[in-house]
Amino acid sequence: MASITRINRKFGPVFRASICVKGRRETATFDSKAKAMTWAEETEALLRSGEPLPGELPANDMRFNEAVEKYTMAVAPRKKRNTQRLDQEIGGRLIRYFEGKSLQTISSKDIASYRDYRLQQVGPSSVIQDMSFLTCMYRMARVEWGLEVNDPGTEVRRPSAPKNRLSLLTPKQIDTLLDFCCVSKSEKLYCYVLLLLHTAMRPSEGAGLLWDQVLLEQGMIDLTETKTDPRRVPMTKTIRKMFEGMKVGMKAAGEGENGCVFLPSSQEGRDQPHRYFRRSFDNACRYAGISNFTLYGLRHSAASYLIMHGVDIRTVAEIMGHKNISQTMKYTHFLDDHKLNAIGAIDSLGR
Repeated sequence: MASITRINRKFGPVFRASICVKGRRETATFDSKAKAMTWAEETEALLRSGEPLPGELPANDMRFNEAVEKYTMAVAPRKKRNTQRLDQEIGGRLIRYFEGKSLQTISSKDIASYRDYRLQQVGPSSVIQDMSFLTCMYRMARVEWGLEVNDPGTEVRRPSAPKNRLSLLTPKQIDTLLDFCCVSKSEKLYCYVLLLLHTAMRPSEGAGLLWDQVLLEQGMIDLTETKTDPRRVPMTKTIRKMFEGMKVGMKAAGEGENGCVFLPSSQEGRDQPHRYFRRSFDNACRYAGISNFTLYGLRHSAASYLIMHGVDIRTVAEIMGHKNISQTMKYTHFLDDHKLNAIGAIDSLGR
């Protein structure tokens, strides 16, 4: 039942309409009684039919920004800190692009437009990450939140994933690169690069290493927080001596051994440790005449040389932290020359 109340104000009367349907109360103010009555009748009819009011979303829909925030909070506890940060960056971009929309109002055309917009700024891998984020969010909205929504990006063509950019440094290139790392303004760049070359660790694992993880007596590095499962990586004699030398230098400087091996004692670089050495490493590569090479290339090089020196694939996979051995097999692509030399051992058969 609607009620209309006249309210006298300084500049003339206004009429406040009030309705209550199924325990829900709505009010609105108008400059005429006729408008108030019309609104009351239309609103009461909508509430009794269960339909949303103008400007409201249906019960089985959700604002896009609310969905992104709810999704990132839901998945955060089971993700690493770096991945949480990546999700927040992706979510922020999507919210800015789809501002004002709801899950049901976003179409496949909208997703395709976003894909093309992003491809003008970044590579295919980044766009695929964004689209995967959307797919996972829509799946959660449908399965766990009970919303009647379907992923509009299901039939949208995703950009082709780039081929694995595997890079292998020659021994001469490695020596030249390390020479320039030695004279870098970043004091620990040389030790960091050497560590990646001798352990095949991921750049973020090496940069974020803590002294508590360096087990010198056992000759192992205990990686407790990794992209996959925790693992232990063996040290070479060179790396063992390097860590011992770093500890001697720290004692001489009066520094403790409870913090990070490479990162400063402040919070700088903690969220994304692999980025801490990126600029200084890029400069060292440029001075060494090495182009199109990243920190991850050190991991690729280390894995390839392990295989070249006869280490079996499964052991290399364990050192690198690969769950699937097929991930490790890609490093055999570098071994054509090595295979040609090896096959020479049976060149005289049958003669």
